[in-house]
Amino acid sequence: MSNSKRRFTGLLIAAMAAAGMQHSAPLMAQVTSAINADTVLSDPDAVGSQIAVTEVADPHQVTSLVMDSEVAPVGFDSCLLPNRASACDQAGDGCSCLAGCDEIGGCDACGCASATAKPAATKAGCADSHKGVFYANDFSYLKDPCNQSECFGDCLKLMPVAGGKLGTLDVGGQLRLRYHHEAGMGRQAGRSGFQDTKNDFLLSRLRVYNNWKINNDVRVYAEGIFADATANSAYIPRPIDRNSADILNLFVDLQLTDNASVRIGRQELLFGSQRVVSPLDWANTRRTFEGVRGTIQVGDWTIDPFFTNLVPVTAFDFDEADYDQSFYGVYASGKGFGGHNTDLYYLGYDNDIQGAPVTTNFELHTFGGRVNGKLANGPLMFDVEGAYQTGKQQGLGLDHRAGFFTAGLGYQFKDVAWKPTLWTYYDYASGNDAGGSFNRYNQLFPLAHKYLGFIDAAARSNISSPNALLTMSPSKKMKLLAWYYYLGADEKGDVIPGVAVPSNQNLVDDDFGNELDLVASYTIGPRSDILFGYSHLWRGDKIIGTNDADFFYSQYTLNF
Repeated sequence: MSNSKRRFTGLLIAAMAAAGMQHSAPLMAQVTSAINADTVLSDPDAVGSQIAVTEVADPHQVTSLVMDSEVAPVGFDSCLLPNRASACDQAGDGCSCLAGCDEIGGCDACGCASATAKPAATKAGCADSHKGVFYANDFSYLKDPCNQSECFGDCLKLMPVAGGKLGTLDVGGQLRLRYHHEAGMGRQAGRSGFQDTKNDFLLSRLRVYNNWKINNDVRVYAEGIFADATANSAYIPRPIDRNSADILNLFVDLQLTDNASVRIGRQELLFGSQRVVSPLDWANTRRTFEGVRGTIQVGDWTIDPFFTNLVPVTAFDFDEADYDQSFYGVYASGKGFGGHNTDLYYLGYDNDIQGAPVTTNFELHTFGGRVNGKLANGPLMFDVEGAYQTGKQQGLGLDHRAGFFTAGLGYQFKDVAWKPTLWTYYDYASGNDAGGSFNRYNQLFPLAHKYLGFIDAAARSNISSPNALLTMSPSKKMKLLAWYYYLGADEKGDVIPGVAVPSNQNLVDDDFGNELDLVASYTIGPRSDILFGYSHLWRGDKIIGTNDADFFYSQYTLNF
Protein backbone atom coordinates (compact mmCIF):
# COMPACT_ATOMS: atom_id res chain seq x y z
CA MET A 1 0.00 0.00 0.00
CA SER A 2 1.35 3.45 -0.88
CA ASN A 3 2.06 5.81 2.04
CA SER A 4 -0.56 8.29 0.82
CA LYS A 5 -3.22 5.63 0.62
CA ARG A 6 -2.24 4.21 4.00
CA ARG A 7 -2.66 7.68 5.53
CA PHE A 8 -5.97 8.02 3.76
CA THR A 9 -7.08 4.66 5.18
CA GLY A 10 -6.67 5.94 8.72
CA LEU A 11 -8.30 9.27 7.96
CA LEU A 12 -11.25 7.64 6.19
CA ILE A 13 -12.04 5.19 8.98
CA ALA A 14 -11.35 7.76 11.70
CA ALA A 15 -13.51 10.43 10.11
CA MET A 16 -16.47 8.11 9.74
CA ALA A 17 -16.14 6.75 13.24
CA ALA A 18 -15.55 10.15 14.85
CA ALA A 19 -19.16 11.17 14.38
CA GLY A 20 -20.21 8.42 16.75
CA MET A 21 -17.26 8.70 19.12
CA GLN A 22 -19.34 10.16 21.92
CA HIS A 23 -21.26 6.89 21.90
CA SER A 24 -18.23 4.62 21.54
CA ALA A 25 -17.98 3.67 25.22
CA PRO A 26 -21.58 2.49 25.39
CA LEU A 27 -21.03 0.64 22.13
CA MET A 28 -18.14 -1.29 23.63
CA ALA A 29 -20.29 -1.98 26.64
CA GLN A 30 -22.91 -3.35 24.29
CA VAL A 31 -20.33 -5.64 22.68
CA THR A 32 -19.38 -6.93 26.13
CA SER A 33 -23.02 -7.35 27.04
CA ALA A 34 -23.62 -9.26 23.81
CA ILE A 35 -20.77 -11.64 24.51
CA ASN A 36 -21.62 -12.20 28.16
CA ALA A 37 -25.40 -12.28 28.08
CA ASP A 38 -26.09 -13.09 24.40
CA THR A 39 -28.99 -10.63 24.47
CA VAL A 40 -27.92 -8.33 21.68
CA LEU A 41 -26.68 -10.66 18.96
CA SER A 42 -28.91 -13.68 19.37
CA ASP A 43 -32.50 -12.68 20.04
CA PRO A 44 -34.34 -15.83 18.94
CA ASP A 45 -37.42 -13.79 18.04
CA ALA A 46 -35.51 -11.36 15.83
CA VAL A 47 -33.96 -13.69 13.30
CA GLY A 48 -33.46 -12.55 9.72
CA SER A 49 -31.40 -15.02 7.71
CA GLN A 50 -30.70 -15.11 4.00
CA ILE A 51 -28.17 -17.05 2.02
CA ALA A 52 -25.83 -14.30 0.93
CA VAL A 53 -25.74 -15.05 -2.75
CA THR A 54 -29.51 -14.88 -3.06
CA GLU A 55 -30.03 -11.58 -1.28
CA VAL A 56 -31.82 -8.91 -3.32
CA ALA A 57 -32.81 -5.50 -1.96
CA ASP A 58 -36.34 -4.21 -2.46
CA PRO A 59 -36.01 -1.88 -5.47
CA HIS A 60 -38.41 0.60 -3.89
CA GLN A 61 -36.22 0.76 -0.79
CA VAL A 62 -33.14 1.12 -2.95
CA THR A 63 -34.56 4.03 -4.90
CA SER A 64 -35.90 5.88 -1.88
CA LEU A 65 -33.42 8.71 -1.71
CA VAL A 66 -34.32 10.87 1.27
CA MET A 67 -36.11 9.39 4.27
CA ASP A 68 -37.94 11.25 6.99
CA SER A 69 -35.22 12.83 9.11
CA GLU A 70 -37.40 13.56 12.11
CA VAL A 71 -35.31 13.08 15.23
CA ALA A 72 -36.11 9.82 16.95
CA PRO A 73 -38.01 10.38 20.19
CA VAL A 74 -36.15 7.50 21.79
CA GLY A 75 -33.04 8.50 23.71
CA PHE A 76 -29.91 6.69 22.52
CA ASP A 77 -27.38 8.42 24.73
CA SER A 78 -26.34 4.98 25.90
CA CYS A 79 -26.23 1.73 23.94
CA LEU A 80 -27.34 -0.04 27.08
CA LEU A 81 -30.51 1.99 27.65
CA PRO A 82 -33.52 -0.27 27.15
CA ASN A 83 -36.27 0.96 24.88
CA ARG A 84 -38.98 3.03 26.49
CA ALA A 85 -41.70 0.43 26.36
CA SER A 86 -39.70 -2.20 28.22
CA ALA A 87 -38.35 0.37 30.71
CA CYS A 88 -41.86 1.54 31.57
CA ASP A 89 -43.50 -1.88 31.60
CA GLN A 90 -43.53 -2.71 35.30
CA ALA A 91 -45.39 -6.02 35.06
CA GLY A 92 -43.95 -7.17 31.76
CA ASP A 93 -47.40 -7.44 30.19
CA GLY A 94 -47.05 -4.44 27.88
CA CYS A 95 -49.73 -2.47 29.73
CA SER A 96 -48.37 -1.63 33.21
CA CYS A 97 -46.60 1.66 33.66
CA LEU A 98 -44.12 2.95 36.22
CA ALA A 99 -44.52 6.46 37.61
CA GLY A 100 -42.95 9.06 35.37
CA CYS A 101 -43.30 7.09 32.18
CA ASP A 102 -45.76 9.56 30.76
CA GLU A 103 -43.06 12.22 30.89
CA ILE A 104 -40.99 10.40 28.26
CA GLY A 105 -43.98 9.09 26.38
CA GLY A 106 -43.25 5.44 27.10
CA CYS A 107 -46.55 3.81 27.93
CA ASP A 108 -48.91 6.36 26.44
CA ALA A 109 -47.03 6.17 23.16
CA CYS A 110 -47.74 2.45 23.10
CA GLY A 111 -51.31 3.01 24.08
CA CYS A 112 -50.97 0.70 27.07
CA ALA A 113 -51.97 3.22 29.73
CA SER A 114 -55.58 2.42 29.03
CA ALA A 115 -55.38 -0.62 26.78
CA THR A 116 -56.05 -4.17 27.87
CA ALA A 117 -54.20 -5.91 25.08
CA LYS A 118 -50.46 -6.05 24.64
CA PRO A 119 -49.35 -3.88 21.72
CA ALA A 120 -47.64 -5.40 18.74
CA ALA A 121 -43.87 -5.18 18.91
CA THR A 122 -41.42 -4.78 16.04
CA LYS A 123 -39.01 -7.51 17.09
CA ALA A 124 -37.78 -8.17 13.55
CA GLY A 125 -36.91 -4.52 12.87
CA CYS A 126 -33.16 -4.66 13.31
CA ALA A 127 -32.88 -8.02 11.55
CA ASP A 128 -34.19 -6.42 8.35
CA SER A 129 -32.46 -3.06 8.65
CA HIS A 130 -29.47 -3.65 6.35
CA LYS A 131 -30.14 -3.81 2.60
CA GLY A 132 -28.22 -4.81 -0.51
CA VAL A 133 -26.86 -1.26 -0.67
CA PHE A 134 -26.27 0.34 2.71
CA TYR A 135 -27.55 3.74 1.64
CA ALA A 136 -31.00 2.10 1.59
CA ASN A 137 -30.75 0.85 5.20
CA ASP A 138 -33.90 1.41 7.24
CA PHE A 139 -33.71 2.19 10.96
CA SER A 140 -37.20 3.67 11.25
CA TYR A 141 -38.14 0.95 13.75
CA LEU A 142 -36.05 2.86 16.30
CA LYS A 143 -38.69 5.61 16.26
CA ASP A 144 -41.34 3.16 17.44
CA PRO A 145 -41.80 3.58 21.23
CA CYS A 146 -42.97 -0.05 21.39
CA ASN A 147 -39.90 -1.33 19.56
CA GLN A 148 -38.49 -4.51 21.15
CA SER A 149 -35.37 -4.78 18.93
CA GLU A 150 -32.02 -4.09 20.51
CA CYS A 151 -29.21 -4.89 18.07
CA PHE A 152 -25.48 -4.31 17.89
CA GLY A 153 -24.83 -0.82 16.54
CA ASP A 154 -28.29 0.65 17.14
CA CYS A 155 -26.84 3.22 19.51
CA LEU A 156 -25.07 4.83 16.52
CA LYS A 157 -28.25 5.27 14.50
CA LEU A 158 -30.57 8.30 14.31
CA MET A 159 -28.16 10.34 16.44
CA PRO A 160 -29.29 14.00 16.64
CA VAL A 161 -26.86 16.48 15.07
CA ALA A 162 -26.67 19.83 16.89
CA GLY A 163 -29.53 18.72 19.12
CA GLY A 164 -31.56 17.73 16.08
CA LYS A 165 -31.35 21.13 14.40
CA LEU A 166 -29.15 19.65 11.67
CA GLY A 167 -30.96 16.34 11.33
CA THR A 168 -29.70 12.89 12.28
CA LEU A 169 -26.59 10.82 11.68
CA ASP A 170 -26.21 7.05 11.25
CA VAL A 171 -22.79 5.43 11.62
CA GLY A 172 -22.37 1.75 10.81
CA GLY A 173 -20.82 -0.78 8.52
CA GLN A 174 -19.93 -4.40 7.97
CA LEU A 175 -17.13 -6.85 8.74
CA ARG A 176 -16.90 -9.88 6.45
CA LEU A 177 -14.41 -12.75 6.38
CA ARG A 178 -14.44 -15.51 3.75
CA TYR A 179 -12.12 -18.50 3.36
CA HIS A 180 -11.66 -20.12 -0.08
CA HIS A 181 -10.28 -23.52 -1.03
CA GLU A 182 -10.13 -23.70 -4.83
CA ALA A 183 -8.97 -26.70 -6.88
CA GLY A 184 -8.80 -26.64 -10.65
CA MET A 185 -9.86 -22.98 -10.77
CA GLY A 186 -6.59 -21.49 -12.07
CA ARG A 187 -5.10 -18.24 -10.72
CA GLN A 188 -1.51 -19.48 -10.85
CA ALA A 189 1.27 -18.48 -13.24
CA GLY A 190 1.01 -20.37 -16.51
CA ARG A 191 -2.11 -22.26 -15.36
CA SER A 192 -5.69 -21.77 -16.50
CA GLY A 193 -8.90 -23.12 -15.06
CA PHE A 194 -9.49 -26.90 -15.10
CA GLN A 195 -5.80 -27.62 -14.69
CA ASP A 196 -3.97 -28.99 -11.65
CA THR A 197 -4.06 -25.97 -9.31
CA LYS A 198 -4.89 -25.59 -5.61
CA ASN A 199 -5.24 -22.31 -3.74
CA ASP A 200 -6.21 -21.45 -0.17
CA PHE A 201 -6.82 -17.88 0.87
CA LEU A 202 -8.74 -15.58 3.22
CA LEU A 203 -10.66 -12.55 2.00
CA SER A 204 -11.32 -9.81 4.57
CA ARG A 205 -13.50 -6.75 4.11
CA LEU A 206 -14.46 -3.78 6.26
CA ARG A 207 -17.09 -1.25 5.20
CA VAL A 208 -17.86 1.89 7.23
CA TYR A 209 -20.52 4.47 6.40
CA ASN A 210 -21.96 7.80 7.55
CA ASN A 211 -25.53 8.69 6.62
CA TRP A 212 -26.35 12.32 7.46
CA LYS A 213 -30.00 13.24 6.88
CA ILE A 214 -29.91 16.98 7.28
CA ASN A 215 -33.64 17.39 6.69
CA ASN A 216 -36.38 15.98 4.52
CA ASP A 217 -34.79 17.51 1.41
CA VAL A 218 -31.03 16.97 1.81
CA ARG A 219 -28.92 13.94 2.65
CA VAL A 220 -25.15 13.34 2.51
CA TYR A 221 -23.91 9.74 2.39
CA ALA A 222 -20.31 8.46 2.54
CA GLU A 223 -19.06 4.87 2.62
CA GLY A 224 -15.51 3.57 2.61
CA ILE A 225 -14.05 0.10 2.11
CA PHE A 226 -10.91 -1.81 3.02
CA ALA A 227 -10.51 -5.22 1.31
CA ASP A 228 -7.56 -7.59 1.46
CA ALA A 229 -6.51 -11.13 0.57
CA THR A 230 -4.11 -13.41 2.47
CA ALA A 231 -3.12 -16.39 0.32
CA ASN A 232 -0.57 -19.05 -0.54
CA SER A 233 2.41 -17.77 -2.50
CA ALA A 234 1.32 -19.24 -5.85
CA TYR A 235 -2.10 -17.58 -5.87
CA ILE A 236 -2.53 -14.58 -8.18
CA PRO A 237 -5.25 -12.39 -6.62
CA ARG A 238 -8.26 -11.55 -8.75
CA PRO A 239 -8.93 -7.87 -9.50
CA ILE A 240 -11.99 -8.09 -7.21
CA ASP A 241 -10.00 -9.34 -4.19
CA ARG A 242 -8.11 -6.27 -2.93
CA ASN A 243 -8.70 -2.57 -2.41
CA SER A 244 -6.45 -1.20 0.30
CA ALA A 245 -8.75 1.73 1.12
CA ASP A 246 -11.18 3.61 -1.02
CA ILE A 247 -14.59 5.22 -1.37
CA LEU A 248 -17.59 3.15 -2.44
CA ASN A 249 -20.19 5.89 -2.07
CA LEU A 250 -19.93 9.65 -1.65
CA PHE A 251 -23.01 11.52 -2.80
CA VAL A 252 -25.63 14.14 -2.03
CA ASP A 253 -29.39 13.46 -2.29
CA LEU A 254 -31.69 16.38 -3.05
CA GLN A 255 -35.48 16.13 -2.87
CA LEU A 256 -36.69 18.36 -5.69
CA THR A 257 -40.45 17.81 -5.36
CA ASP A 258 -42.70 15.41 -3.48
CA ASN A 259 -42.21 12.87 -6.29
CA ALA A 260 -38.75 13.63 -7.66
CA SER A 261 -35.22 13.54 -6.27
CA VAL A 262 -31.66 13.53 -7.60
CA ARG A 263 -28.43 11.89 -6.42
CA ILE A 264 -25.06 13.37 -7.38
CA GLY A 265 -21.68 11.73 -6.80
CA ARG A 266 -20.10 8.29 -6.45
CA GLN A 267 -22.77 5.63 -5.96
CA GLU A 268 -23.47 1.92 -6.19
CA LEU A 269 -26.28 0.78 -8.50
CA LEU A 270 -28.67 -2.10 -7.82
CA PHE A 271 -31.71 -2.81 -9.97
CA GLY A 272 -34.24 -5.65 -10.01
CA SER A 273 -32.94 -9.21 -10.04
CA GLN A 274 -29.33 -8.01 -10.48
CA ARG A 275 -29.04 -9.93 -13.75
CA VAL A 276 -27.95 -6.73 -15.53
CA VAL A 277 -26.93 -4.19 -12.84
CA SER A 278 -25.50 -4.94 -9.38
CA PRO A 279 -22.94 -3.68 -6.85
CA LEU A 280 -21.50 -7.23 -6.97
CA ASP A 281 -21.52 -7.98 -3.25
CA TRP A 282 -19.88 -11.39 -3.71
CA ALA A 283 -16.71 -9.58 -4.78
CA ASN A 284 -14.48 -8.55 -1.92
CA THR A 285 -14.29 -5.04 -3.41
CA ARG A 286 -17.86 -4.40 -4.71
CA ARG A 287 -18.61 -2.31 -7.81
CA THR A 288 -19.43 1.39 -7.96
CA PHE A 289 -20.05 4.23 -10.43
CA GLU A 290 -19.81 8.01 -10.48
CA GLY A 291 -22.41 10.35 -11.88
CA VAL A 292 -26.04 11.47 -11.54
CA ARG A 293 -29.20 9.49 -10.83
CA GLY A 294 -32.74 10.72 -10.55
CA THR A 295 -35.78 9.06 -9.03
CA ILE A 296 -39.32 9.89 -10.09
CA GLN A 297 -42.41 8.39 -8.44
CA VAL A 298 -45.42 8.07 -10.77
CA GLY A 299 -48.25 6.23 -9.04
CA ASP A 300 -47.04 2.70 -8.28
CA TRP A 301 -44.02 3.10 -10.56
CA THR A 302 -40.50 4.18 -9.63
CA ILE A 303 -38.47 5.51 -12.56
CA ASP A 304 -34.69 5.93 -12.28
CA PRO A 305 -32.84 7.76 -15.09
CA PHE A 306 -29.05 7.85 -14.62
CA PHE A 307 -25.79 8.75 -16.31
CA THR A 308 -22.59 7.43 -14.74
CA ASN A 309 -19.04 6.29 -15.41
CA LEU A 310 -17.59 3.04 -14.13
CA VAL A 311 -15.08 3.29 -11.28
CA PRO A 312 -12.57 0.43 -11.82
CA VAL A 313 -10.84 -0.96 -8.74
CA THR A 314 -7.11 -0.32 -8.39
CA ALA A 315 -5.78 -2.26 -5.43
CA PHE A 316 -3.15 0.19 -4.17
CA ASP A 317 -4.13 3.51 -5.74
CA PHE A 318 -7.19 5.72 -5.42
CA ASP A 319 -10.07 4.51 -7.55
CA GLU A 320 -11.05 7.08 -10.17
CA ALA A 321 -13.94 7.20 -12.61
CA ASP A 322 -13.06 5.93 -16.09
CA TYR A 323 -14.51 8.51 -18.48
CA ASP A 324 -13.92 6.12 -21.37
CA GLN A 325 -16.58 3.79 -19.89
CA SER A 326 -20.00 5.42 -19.67
CA PHE A 327 -23.02 3.58 -18.29
CA TYR A 328 -26.43 5.23 -18.53
CA GLY A 329 -30.11 4.53 -19.00
CA VAL A 330 -33.57 4.40 -17.44
CA TYR A 331 -34.84 1.68 -15.08
CA ALA A 332 -38.54 1.56 -14.14
CA SER A 333 -40.15 -0.73 -11.54
CA GLY A 334 -43.81 -1.07 -10.63
CA LYS A 335 -46.97 -3.12 -10.88
CA GLY A 336 -48.01 -4.19 -14.34
CA PHE A 337 -49.10 -7.22 -16.37
CA GLY A 338 -51.91 -8.32 -14.10
CA GLY A 339 -50.56 -6.60 -11.01
CA HIS A 340 -47.29 -8.55 -10.99
CA ASN A 341 -43.88 -7.03 -10.22
CA THR A 342 -42.65 -5.53 -13.47
CA ASP A 343 -39.35 -3.97 -14.53
CA LEU A 344 -38.71 -2.17 -17.81
CA TYR A 345 -35.28 -0.82 -18.73
CA TYR A 346 -33.00 0.74 -21.31
CA LEU A 347 -29.27 0.52 -20.55
CA GLY A 348 -26.48 2.09 -22.59
CA TYR A 349 -22.80 1.13 -22.26
CA ASP A 350 -20.08 2.94 -24.21
CA ASN A 351 -16.51 1.64 -23.95
CA ASP A 352 -14.11 3.93 -25.81
CA ILE A 353 -10.90 2.19 -24.71
CA GLN A 354 -8.81 1.36 -27.77
CA GLY A 355 -7.88 -2.16 -26.70
CA ALA A 356 -8.79 -5.73 -27.52
CA PRO A 357 -11.94 -6.06 -29.67
CA VAL A 358 -15.12 -7.37 -28.00
CA THR A 359 -13.84 -6.64 -24.48
CA THR A 360 -13.31 -2.93 -25.29
CA ASN A 361 -14.12 -0.38 -27.99
CA PHE A 362 -17.87 -0.82 -28.41
CA GLU A 363 -21.22 0.96 -28.02
CA LEU A 364 -24.15 -1.12 -26.73
CA HIS A 365 -27.85 -0.44 -26.16
CA THR A 366 -29.90 -2.97 -24.15
CA PHE A 367 -33.71 -2.94 -24.04
CA GLY A 368 -35.23 -5.34 -21.52
CA GLY A 369 -37.90 -6.22 -19.01
CA ARG A 370 -38.81 -8.57 -16.21
CA VAL A 371 -42.07 -9.87 -14.72
CA ASN A 372 -42.25 -12.01 -11.60
CA GLY A 373 -44.75 -13.00 -8.92
CA LYS A 374 -47.29 -15.65 -7.95
CA LEU A 375 -49.85 -17.27 -10.21
CA ALA A 376 -53.38 -16.70 -8.90
CA ASN A 377 -51.86 -15.96 -5.45
CA GLY A 378 -51.18 -19.69 -5.07
CA PRO A 379 -48.05 -21.75 -4.44
CA LEU A 380 -46.90 -21.43 -8.08
CA MET A 381 -44.41 -18.64 -8.79
CA PHE A 382 -42.79 -17.40 -11.97
CA ASP A 383 -39.85 -15.23 -13.03
CA VAL A 384 -39.32 -14.13 -16.64
CA GLU A 385 -36.68 -11.69 -17.87
CA GLY A 386 -35.18 -10.91 -21.26
CA ALA A 387 -33.41 -8.23 -23.27
CA TYR A 388 -32.44 -7.34 -26.82
CA GLN A 389 -29.01 -5.79 -27.32
CA THR A 390 -27.93 -3.71 -30.29
CA GLY A 391 -25.06 -1.38 -31.09
CA LYS A 392 -21.63 -1.37 -32.68
CA GLN A 393 -18.39 -3.30 -32.15
CA GLN A 394 -16.03 -0.57 -33.39
CA GLY A 395 -12.95 -2.68 -32.79
CA LEU A 396 -14.30 -5.38 -35.10
CA GLY A 397 -16.04 -3.06 -37.52
CA LEU A 398 -19.29 -5.00 -37.02
CA ASP A 399 -22.83 -4.27 -35.90
CA HIS A 400 -23.85 -5.84 -32.58
CA ARG A 401 -27.10 -7.87 -32.38
CA ALA A 402 -27.62 -10.10 -29.34
CA GLY A 403 -29.97 -10.96 -26.48
CA PHE A 404 -30.72 -13.01 -23.40
CA PHE A 405 -33.76 -14.72 -21.94
CA THR A 406 -34.54 -16.36 -18.58
CA ALA A 407 -37.73 -18.19 -17.59
CA GLY A 408 -38.38 -19.79 -14.21
CA LEU A 409 -41.29 -21.60 -12.59
CA GLY A 410 -41.34 -22.27 -8.84
CA TYR A 411 -43.50 -24.10 -6.33
CA GLN A 412 -43.58 -23.54 -2.57
CA PHE A 413 -44.53 -26.56 -0.45
CA LYS A 414 -46.11 -24.79 2.53
CA ASP A 415 -47.44 -27.84 4.41
CA VAL A 416 -44.23 -29.86 4.17
CA ALA A 417 -41.46 -30.01 6.77
CA TRP A 418 -38.60 -27.58 6.12
CA LYS A 419 -40.88 -25.64 3.71
CA PRO A 420 -39.02 -26.56 0.50
CA THR A 421 -39.27 -24.34 -2.56
CA LEU A 422 -38.38 -25.79 -5.96
CA TRP A 423 -37.54 -23.70 -9.03
CA THR A 424 -36.79 -24.83 -12.57
CA TYR A 425 -35.13 -22.33 -14.89
CA TYR A 426 -33.91 -22.04 -18.42
CA ASP A 427 -31.18 -19.45 -19.09
CA TYR A 428 -30.21 -18.42 -22.60
CA ALA A 429 -27.80 -15.81 -23.93
CA SER A 430 -26.79 -15.60 -27.56
CA GLY A 431 -23.36 -16.55 -28.87
CA ASN A 432 -21.53 -15.37 -31.95
CA ASP A 433 -22.22 -17.38 -35.11
CA ALA A 434 -19.27 -15.82 -36.98
CA GLY A 435 -21.44 -14.56 -39.81
CA GLY A 436 -22.61 -11.00 -40.38
CA SER A 437 -23.10 -9.00 -37.18
CA PHE A 438 -21.51 -9.85 -33.81
CA ASN A 439 -24.01 -11.85 -31.72
CA ARG A 440 -22.41 -12.64 -28.36
CA TYR A 441 -24.47 -11.03 -25.59
CA ASN A 442 -22.59 -8.67 -23.25
CA GLN A 443 -23.82 -9.27 -19.68
CA LEU A 444 -23.11 -5.66 -18.61
CA PHE A 445 -22.67 -5.30 -14.79
CA PRO A 446 -24.57 -8.15 -13.09
CA LEU A 447 -24.26 -10.14 -9.89
CA ALA A 448 -22.82 -12.88 -12.07
CA HIS A 449 -21.95 -15.10 -9.11
CA LYS A 450 -25.60 -15.54 -8.21
CA TYR A 451 -26.49 -17.21 -11.52
CA LEU A 452 -25.01 -19.93 -13.76
CA GLY A 453 -22.88 -21.57 -11.09
CA PHE A 454 -21.05 -20.35 -8.01
CA ILE A 455 -17.68 -21.47 -9.41
CA ASP A 456 -17.99 -18.52 -11.81
CA ALA A 457 -16.74 -20.39 -14.85
CA ALA A 458 -19.60 -19.30 -17.16
CA ALA A 459 -20.88 -15.80 -17.83
CA ARG A 460 -24.29 -14.90 -19.25
CA SER A 461 -22.88 -14.99 -22.78
CA ASN A 462 -23.18 -17.78 -25.37
CA ILE A 463 -25.03 -19.95 -22.85
CA SER A 464 -27.88 -22.46 -22.93
CA SER A 465 -28.59 -23.76 -19.43
CA PRO A 466 -31.53 -25.66 -17.96
CA ASN A 467 -31.14 -25.65 -14.17
CA ALA A 468 -33.02 -26.45 -10.96
CA LEU A 469 -32.91 -24.72 -7.57
CA LEU A 470 -34.10 -26.17 -4.25
CA THR A 471 -34.19 -24.15 -1.00
CA MET A 472 -35.26 -25.36 2.45
CA SER A 473 -35.42 -24.06 6.03
CA PRO A 474 -34.89 -26.77 8.67
CA SER A 475 -35.32 -24.04 11.32
CA LYS A 476 -35.80 -20.29 11.61
CA LYS A 477 -32.03 -19.89 11.82
CA MET A 478 -30.87 -22.34 9.16
CA LYS A 479 -31.34 -22.28 5.39
CA LEU A 480 -30.18 -24.79 2.78
CA LEU A 481 -29.70 -24.40 -0.95
CA ALA A 482 -28.96 -26.85 -3.77
CA TRP A 483 -28.64 -25.67 -7.38
CA TYR A 484 -27.85 -27.94 -10.34
CA TYR A 485 -26.90 -26.67 -13.81
CA TYR A 486 -26.26 -28.09 -17.22
CA LEU A 487 -23.99 -25.58 -18.98
CA GLY A 488 -23.92 -25.62 -22.77
CA ALA A 489 -22.89 -23.21 -25.51
CA ASP A 490 -25.51 -21.55 -27.67
CA GLU A 491 -22.95 -21.52 -30.49
CA LYS A 492 -20.34 -24.30 -30.40
CA GLY A 493 -18.07 -22.22 -32.63
CA ASP A 494 -17.82 -19.51 -29.93
CA VAL A 495 -16.36 -19.56 -26.42
CA ILE A 496 -18.29 -19.19 -23.16
CA PRO A 497 -16.53 -16.35 -21.31
CA GLY A 498 -15.62 -16.99 -17.69
CA VAL A 499 -16.58 -14.69 -14.83
CA ALA A 500 -13.68 -15.37 -12.46
CA VAL A 501 -12.34 -18.71 -13.75
CA PRO A 502 -10.73 -18.64 -17.22
CA SER A 503 -10.71 -21.79 -19.35
CA ASN A 504 -9.30 -23.05 -22.62
CA GLN A 505 -12.06 -24.21 -24.98
CA ASN A 506 -12.39 -25.86 -28.37
CA LEU A 507 -14.76 -24.56 -31.04
CA VAL A 508 -16.32 -27.88 -32.12
CA ASP A 509 -18.27 -28.92 -28.97
CA ASP A 510 -21.07 -27.26 -27.03
CA ASP A 511 -20.97 -29.32 -23.78
CA PHE A 512 -19.29 -27.04 -21.23
CA GLY A 513 -20.19 -29.20 -18.22
CA ASN A 514 -22.47 -29.76 -15.23
CA GLU A 515 -22.28 -27.95 -11.89
CA LEU A 516 -23.73 -28.64 -8.43
CA ASP A 517 -23.81 -25.88 -5.80
CA LEU A 518 -24.59 -26.55 -2.12
CA VAL A 519 -24.93 -23.83 0.54
CA ALA A 520 -25.90 -23.92 4.22
CA SER A 521 -26.35 -20.70 6.20
CA TYR A 522 -26.97 -20.17 9.91
CA THR A 523 -28.15 -16.99 11.60
CA ILE A 524 -26.06 -16.29 14.69
CA GLY A 525 -27.95 -13.11 15.49
CA PRO A 526 -30.13 -10.51 13.78
CA ARG A 527 -27.09 -8.96 12.13
CA SER A 528 -24.58 -11.78 11.99
CA ASP A 529 -24.52 -15.06 10.09
CA ILE A 530 -22.20 -17.76 8.85
CA LEU A 531 -22.45 -19.86 5.72
CA PHE A 532 -20.67 -22.85 4.20
CA GLY A 533 -20.64 -23.69 0.52
CA TYR A 534 -19.35 -26.41 -1.77
CA SER A 535 -19.45 -26.48 -5.58
CA HIS A 536 -18.21 -29.01 -8.14
CA LEU A 537 -18.11 -28.55 -11.91
CA TRP A 538 -17.75 -31.67 -14.04
CA ARG A 539 -16.00 -30.37 -17.17
CA GLY A 540 -17.54 -31.18 -20.54
CA ASP A 541 -16.00 -31.87 -23.94
CA LYS A 542 -15.79 -28.17 -24.78
CA ILE A 543 -13.28 -27.50 -22.00
CA ILE A 544 -9.63 -28.26 -22.72
CA GLY A 545 -8.21 -29.34 -19.37
CA THR A 546 -7.15 -32.15 -17.06
CA ASN A 547 -9.18 -31.51 -13.91
CA ASP A 548 -12.71 -30.77 -12.77
CA ALA A 549 -13.20 -27.72 -10.55
CA ASP A 550 -13.88 -27.91 -6.79
CA PHE A 551 -14.73 -24.95 -4.58
CA PHE A 552 -15.23 -24.93 -0.80
CA TYR A 553 -15.80 -21.73 1.17
CA SER A 554 -17.01 -20.46 4.53
CA GLN A 555 -18.08 -16.91 5.32
CA TYR A 556 -18.82 -14.87 8.44
CA THR A 557 -20.69 -11.55 8.21
CA LEU A 558 -21.41 -8.97 10.92
CA ASN A 559 -23.42 -5.84 10.13
CA PHE A 560 -23.48 -2.95 12.60
